[in-house]
Amino acid sequence: MKAFCISHVKDVDGIGAAALVVAAKRALFLLTDYETLLRDLDRVPKGTTEFVLCDLGTDDSNRDAFVEKMAALASRCRVTYVDHHYLPEATKRALARSGVTIVHDAEECASMLCYKTFRDSLPKESLDIALYGAVTDYMDSSPLAKRLMEKTDRQFILAEATLLSHAIGRMGDKEGFPEMVARELSRMKKPHEIDRVGELALLQLREATRISEEVKRRGRRMGNLAYMRTTEYSTGNVAKLLIGAFDVPVAASFKEKQKGWCEVSLRGTSECKVHLGKTIGRIALQLGGSGGGHKVAAGCHIPAARVQSMLRALSEKV
Repeated sequence: MKAFCISHVKDVDGIGAAALVVAAKRALFLLTDYETLLRDLDRVPKGTTEFVLCDLGTDDSNRDAFVEKMAALASRCRVTYVDHHYLPEATKRALARSGVTIVHDAEECASMLCYKTFRDSLPKESLDIALYGAVTDYMDSSPLAKRLMEKTDRQFILAEATLLSHAIGRMGDKEGFPEMVARELSRMKKPHEIDRVGELALLQLREATRISEEVKRRGRRMGNLAYMRTTEYSTGNVAKLLIGAFDVPVAASFKEKQKGWCEVSLRGTSECKVHLGKTIGRIALQLGGSGGGHKVAAGCHIPAARVQSMLRALSEKV
């Protein structure tokens, strides 16, 4: 059997999900991001008999093209879609009609859903990988993750997950680092055993102090929303720092990722009045972009010239 996986490149959850599929299926894999997903679906190799897509959501801006490409893949191999982002019922029905097996639960992270789905083909220690994803996606209090965390050393998981998250934040997608991490995790290596993870995590922790001070200086507030332009790889981490610096329920951090387009990360607290994923999805679509995500963690990809319009529209909602 030839298995292939595509998963999210930006965080521990997506990388961990890929590692679990590789371990369970001996799969080849590709890590990508939202704006390149449709193109990369065309890169699933001919002769693949099983394809697994993890931790990459879709929205109204590309739903039809996404469903069409997934249906084409399902016509030639077994396809499983594992995700935890907001997924409209109409999209679920369309995917199911095309023969795609959907594993979706907004209450659990993607790596935890992969662990649950492929558990019978995974070694016992693979649970740690799923828990790293849960911790770093702030979903370790979800029903399954909470129950499974009770069966292991929580402090160990927190330490390893934090090392991994900071190392990824430091390196980003440079030098094939996420791919190397996924391969090493699939071999059941602990993060502290993976080359350079400890060193990079320490460097990133030092850098976090500088970023925290920069957020205080350069961040701005618009009603209940704090925002800032950045050049950091992890715009999500910057958004979290903005929440603390300005004591707001919602923050947005953005950077120009390619000429004329901005990547935006949103983070919220329990005081956030709206579902950020649904809200930013609608706003981004109106501005000629795309977006989506979870209730208090979401993002979008929009024309750089429309960022201020996006901030004003979001501020009115939150």
